[in-house]
Amino acid sequence: MESLKTSKWKNRARWTLACISLISIAMAWRVSQIGFNYDFESFFPEDDSHTAFYLDFRERFESDNDFLIVGIESPSGIYDSEFLRAVEGYADELKALPFVKSVLSPTQIREPIRMGLSLVQRPLLRWQSPDSLVAINLKADSVRIANRSNYVGTFVSQNGNALTIQVAHEQQLSKEGCDELATAILSLAETWEHKSHIAGRAVAQKYYVDVMQGEVVLFAGVGTIIIVLFLWLAFQSVWGVVIPLLVVLLSGLWTLGIMELTGKSIDVMTIVLPTIIFVVGISDVVHILSRYYEELRGNASQSLAIATAFKEVGLATFLTTLTTAIGFLTLFTSSVAPIQDFGLYAAAGVGVAYVLAFSLLPAVMVLYPAPNITTGGYGTFWNRTLQRTLRYALKRGLWIRWTALVICTLAAIGAAQIKVDNVLLEDLADDDPFRQEFNFFEREFAGVRPFELAVQVDDSVSIFDLDVQRDMAKITAYLKSNYGVGSVVSSDIIFSQINRWSNGDGSAFERLPSTQQKFDAMLRSIDRFGANAGLNLVSHEASNSLRIFGKLPDLGAQHYKQKNRELLNWLATALPKSPLSLRVTGTAHLIDLNIGSLAGDMVKGLSIAFLIVALIAGLMFRSVTMVLISLVPNFIPLLLIAGIMGWTGIDLKLSTSIIFTIAFGIAVDDTIHFISKLRLQLAKGRSLPYAVKRSFIGAGKAIIITSIILCGGFITLSLSSFLGTFYIGVLISLTLLFAVLADLFVLPWLILTFLSTEEK
Repeated sequence: MESLKTSKWKNRARWTLACISLISIAMAWRVSQIGFNYDFESFFPEDDSHTAFYLDFRERFESDNDFLIVGIESPSGIYDSEFLRAVEGYADELKALPFVKSVLSPTQIREPIRMGLSLVQRPLLRWQSPDSLVAINLKADSVRIANRSNYVGTFVSQNGNALTIQVAHEQQLSKEGCDELATAILSLAETWEHKSHIAGRAVAQKYYVDVMQGEVVLFAGVGTIIIVLFLWLAFQSVWGVVIPLLVVLLSGLWTLGIMELTGKSIDVMTIVLPTIIFVVGISDVVHILSRYYEELRGNASQSLAIATAFKEVGLATFLTTLTTAIGFLTLFTSSVAPIQDFGLYAAAGVGVAYVLAFSLLPAVMVLYPAPNITTGGYGTFWNRTLQRTLRYALKRGLWIRWTALVICTLAAIGAAQIKVDNVLLEDLADDDPFRQEFNFFEREFAGVRPFELAVQVDDSVSIFDLDVQRDMAKITAYLKSNYGVGSVVSSDIIFSQINRWSNGDGSAFERLPSTQQKFDAMLRSIDRFGANAGLNLVSHEASNSLRIFGKLPDLGAQHYKQKNRELLNWLATALPKSPLSLRVTGTAHLIDLNIGSLAGDMVKGLSIAFLIVALIAGLMFRSVTMVLISLVPNFIPLLLIAGIMGWTGIDLKLSTSIIFTIAFGIAVDDTIHFISKLRLQLAKGRSLPYAVKRSFIGAGKAIIITSIILCGGFITLSLSSFLGTFYIGVLISLTLLFAVLADLFVLPWLILTFLSTEEK
């Protein structure tokens, strides 16, 4: 009868392995097709009025993010004919690149100056003058440009040692188009004689994607090595290494395959997904194998050991999978689409790992001989060590309690200092080469963060009324002096420039005309100055709306949130009867808006996760006391991490906001395994102290091993070039370390202190 039963088991196991093999082959092919992407617009708030407004605004004008800025350095100064001749050549080469619509270089700018009855096209930089005059002319040009705010900070640096070439490419260019353009411009810049710097969406996206591709391989490789090392130390057998490793590798493969099948690319959030699946997926396997080895060490037959391991660990692994998956799914409380996607696919990966642990693992156990397990030596080491640890924890209960209280108090003080903030390049360290490119433009020019201000004009007036443009001039002046906007382009600035050109380039005329009659006359002659293209960028006559745009240094979401409040307060005070209404918009502003909801989203997600754990503990023990006991060891690690973030100045941002939910969902697994083991012991009629002891020894080894593997796996993320990924790795590793210490030293003391009181 036993042999017949074993035969059926083996037949089912063979079918299981065949099915898993076929699915894995299909998934491997799908994974080979998976793409990488980094789209700024995916971080816009979903189903939000601000997003809808900007998309409509972008249709009327143009995108604020479809540009490239090419900075060229000349340490000896840009007012040199040979340098400017080289820049002219660079500009011509840029025009030939794919998807480029226009190129504007200061070497090619011509100012239409009215001299009497004629219109003279004067070069901004007279580098093509005769040899005898070129030095004199360029020196005069440098003096003239130094007093022109529309050039300094936009085309020419403050110190005169660098200039920029402005490149506009096709609107809303696809990822493939951005990659082609970025590759072309970066390759071209390498052939130039002078040092160059390039910033813009196309090159940023390519850089992020290239780094992500390398880091996926890095994390998978280093993570695999760490898992192998810790599995060998834990089980000291090839069998105990190969089988768990096979389960987690296939889990990662299937998860990536599911992503590709559903059209999801790897982005800056999901880049950590393979590592998470690796380390989370192995938890179930280690708990099952630890119980399996324990049964074999007790001289149980292989079939009995398999049945016992899955029976006793099955419920706990199901519950841990459930809580971890729910922890990831609570990220749907976020309004950020990439965070929602990360939560969804992480939850799917956890489910896949569970399915493989309970299909592939038992199939291999049935088909292959049991590993050779000794009844002494290394196996008994864990029992002795855990017994001593438990005795120490119980004897030092008072000391542990007060130490935990002091540490938690300090952590709470630190947590209160956490700031919610975000910068566009928050994922890049200060010494990152690409970050240095952006730093160059912030240091030498106005920056690269786009600023967009939508101005709606009341229908009772026209955008071409002089009073409207005077109000626009006041707003522009405020933006320059108080808000910090540089490279400002606005209708009033264009009209002021035309007025100056109309009056022989006299600096006293760089202002709006003094009367509506003169303003109308200037408007009638506007075609002569070729300013229509500029006006189309900042005005939309059909909708009676105007646009002000420029560049800013990347000082963070909170900084500009305060600036936006000050702008609206100033408008209400300085222009109370103005027919203009203002609305800050643009890609940077939309990303900033998501930051405001981070804390609330995180609290909602954690509340759901805590509620689920409380429900599980309540159903298992039907005790409110046990619910509270189960939550305390998992609240402490989160508080400590919050304290570390507060004390070290790590802001709550798009990347770090997911740390708490992920860490809680994973860390609570140890508590569930412990209380599940305790429940089984109490069901056998054991006394509470004895049940705690057996649970501590029975689950302790697996808890420690899985925690070490989890910490080791997550710490590999600290190798990332992205600060967000680095913080995820380090902070989650610390959370798991604190969690295992809380489960080993705080949880037994809480159970024996409060649960025994309830029983009495």
